[in-house]
Amino acid sequence: MFAGLTTSIVQRRIRPSWRGRLAAALTLAVLVTGDAYARTADIALTVIGDDRMTEELKTLAKNLDKDEPLSGDGLSLLQAAQARRARMVSALRSRGFYDSRVIATVAGQPIEDAAALDAIDAKPEAEKIDFVFNVATGPVYRVKSIDIDGPPSVVGYPALDRGKLGLLTDQPADAAVILATENQILDQVRQHGYALAEMPRREVVIDHATREAHVTYHVAPGPAATMGRVTFTGTEKVNTTYLQKRVPFKEGEPYTPDKVTAMRDRLTGLGVFSAVRIKPAQQLNAQGELPFEVEVKDRLPRTIGFGVSYETILGVGVNAYWQHRNLFGEAENLKLTAEVNHIGEGAFPADLGYSFKAEFLKPDWWLSGQDATASAQALREVLPAYTREAALLGVGLNRAFSPHLRASAGLTAEISQILKYGVTNYYRLVGIPLSATLNYADSDTDATKGYKLVGNITPYADLNHDNNLFAILKIVGTTYLNVSGDGRSVIAARAAFGSIPGGTNAFIPPDKLFYAGGGGSVRGFTYQSAGPRDAYNNPLGGASLVEGSVEFRQRIGKSFGVVAFVDAGSAYLTTLPNFGENMPRLGAGLGARYYTGFGPARLDLGIPLNKRDGDAPFGVYVSLGQAF
Repeated sequence: MFAGLTTSIVQRRIRPSWRGRLAAALTLAVLVTGDAYARTADIALTVIGDDRMTEELKTLAKNLDKDEPLSGDGLSLLQAAQARRARMVSALRSRGFYDSRVIATVAGQPIEDAAALDAIDAKPEAEKIDFVFNVATGPVYRVKSIDIDGPPSVVGYPALDRGKLGLLTDQPADAAVILATENQILDQVRQHGYALAEMPRREVVIDHATREAHVTYHVAPGPAATMGRVTFTGTEKVNTTYLQKRVPFKEGEPYTPDKVTAMRDRLTGLGVFSAVRIKPAQQLNAQGELPFEVEVKDRLPRTIGFGVSYETILGVGVNAYWQHRNLFGEAENLKLTAEVNHIGEGAFPADLGYSFKAEFLKPDWWLSGQDATASAQALREVLPAYTREAALLGVGLNRAFSPHLRASAGLTAEISQILKYGVTNYYRLVGIPLSATLNYADSDTDATKGYKLVGNITPYADLNHDNNLFAILKIVGTTYLNVSGDGRSVIAARAAFGSIPGGTNAFIPPDKLFYAGGGGSVRGFTYQSAGPRDAYNNPLGGASLVEGSVEFRQRIGKSFGVVAFVDAGSAYLTTLPNFGENMPRLGAGLGARYYTGFGPARLDLGIPLNKRDGDAPFGVYVSLGQAF
C-alpha cells in the first residue's frame, strides 16, 4: 500500500547505500559455509516513543511471528530478520515517523553487516538464535500544506469540496490517509462527469529540518463524459435483451459513478449470476460517451436447501426447498418449500404442523424495477392459542422507487378452519396487503449500521361472517449502531407497534390477532404467551401490540460471536395498548452466533424477568439469521 507513496517522496537528506556490498558478502559467506542447518529464531522487540505507534509495531511483530515464523538455515534467518526490519521501517515512515531508528542486532552484530552471518553460524546448532530490535519512533512529521493542481473549474470550490477530504493540515503525514485522499479527490471529480480522471503524479516533500510534509496532488480530469452503450457477455442462459431493461440509465445521460454502481446492484440483485464485472472503455467514443462491457458468469439455476429450527413449546421444525432462479430465461424465480414443525410436542402425528408453499416472482413486469409475485400455500398450525388449517392464494406487485425505498400491493384470498376451545370456526377472507419499506441498513441478514422502517396495513373482508370488515396495521423499526467502527461490536434496537382499528377479539379470526412472545418477539416467553390469557393460561390474542428490544452483538474471532439482549412487549385486548390492563413482559438473556457465508446461525437462551403462573422458566431459540 505504501510503495507508491515512498517512491514519490523527495528527501532532503540522503544516506549512502550499503545493500550491494552486503548482498555480495552474504553470497560469499554462504558459499564458504556450505551446507546449513535448519534453525529457529526469536526477536526481542523494544520500542520507545509514540504510544500508538508502539502498539502498532508490537501487533505487527506478533502477526509476523504467527504467519511467518523464523526458521531455516543461518542465511534464511538473517534475511528474514532483515525483511522484518524493512517492514518496521516502512510502517514507521508510512505513519509519518521519518526520524525513526530501527537498530537490529544478533550477538551484538548489526544485521546489515556481513559479520552477522558469522555470528549466527558461530552459535551451536541446537541453540535458538536471538535477534534484538530496538526502535525509537522519534517525533511524527505533520502535514504543512496540501495543494491540488488542475483546472480551477474541476479542483476549485464548489466542484471539489475539500471539507470532505480525509487529509488536513497539521495532521500526521500518514501514508494511508494521503493515499485515501487521492482516491477521494478522484471520486469527487468523477462524480462531476469526468469518467477518465486520473492522478498522474503525487508529490510528498519531506522537510527534515522542520519535520513537515508538503503534499501536492496533480489531477488530470480528461473530457466530460456521458453514459454510453452497454453490452453483455458471458451468459448462455439469460436473455441479454432482457438484461438491457436492468440498465438504470440511457445513452447520452451525464456520467456519474453512482449509475455504474446502480447497474451492478440491479444485475447482482437478480440472483442469476455468480459474478458481475463491469469494464468501462479506455476512451470515449466520437459522441463523448463512455461504453461499458458487462461480463457476467451464470450461476447454477437450481438450488435445494434444508433447515432446522427449535423453539421451546413449539418444538423442532425441519424444512426443505427447491428453487429455480431463471425459469424462462428472464430471471423468473420459482421456489417450492415444505416444512414440518411442532415435532416432539404432543401426539405424533396428530399434533404435527406443516406447510407447503409455492412462490413465483417475475422481475421487471410491465415496468423496470417492478416485480410481479404469485403464491399458493396449504398449512396446518398447531399453536398454544389455536389449531389452524388453511389454504391461501396471493398475487401482488413489488416496486422499487429508489435503492432504499420499496412498496408493494396485492390481493389475497384464504379459506381456513380454526379450532379454539374445542369449537371449530370457518373463515373465507379476502385481503389487500399494502406495504412500504425504507431500508438504510447495510445488510438484510446481519446489519451493523443504518436503520430500517417497515409499515404494513391489510384491510380484510370476512365473507363467512356477515362480510365483517377489519384492517391490520403494523409498524416495525430497527436501527444499528456500529460501536467499534469495524462492525465487530454492534448495538441493535427494535421497536414495533400494531393495531386493529375498531376491531374486537370477538369477530376477528384468531390467526389475525396480535400475539407477543417467542424468538422474534420477547425471548424468555414462549410463542404467543406474552399477552392476555384466559383462566387456563391459553393465549387470547389482542387488537394491539407493542414490542421493543435492545441487543449488543460482539464478534469473537472470524466465525463466532456472542449476544446480550433485553426484550419487552405484550399484546392487548384494546385497539391501543392499555398498560393498566397488562404491563409489558420483560425477557433477557444471552446468545451465541456462528457466522456463515449466508448469514449467522443463532442460538439464544432467554429468561422471563416478570413471568406469570404457567410461564416456562426459560426459552431456547435456534434459527438462521439475527433476531432482527
